[in-house]
Amino acid sequence: MRGGFDIDAWLAENKHIWDRFYAEANRVWAKGRPHYSARTIIEYMRHETTLREKGEEFKINNTVAPYLARLYVNMHPERAAFFNLREHHG
Repeated sequence: MRGGFDIDAWLAENKHIWDRFYAEANRVWAKGRPHYSARTIIEYMRHETTLREKGEEFKINNTVAPYLARLYVNMHPERAAFFNLREHHG
């Protein structure tokens, strides 16, 4: 747990969100974008879910975005500059 947020616990309950975030980040990377925004990916996911699923909205707090970005970069160190990560104090 870092800074009061337990990413492991969040992932245990929200693996489907992580899987979609991961897939979208990979899709953006494959298109040749050297930098992108984790928050933009989350907003895109919200938008797509709202249009696709009747009455269902994609529920994710914006504070999760930096954690997902860090997890992605940790899994792909060669993409360290893909997301603009601020120093984490926690």
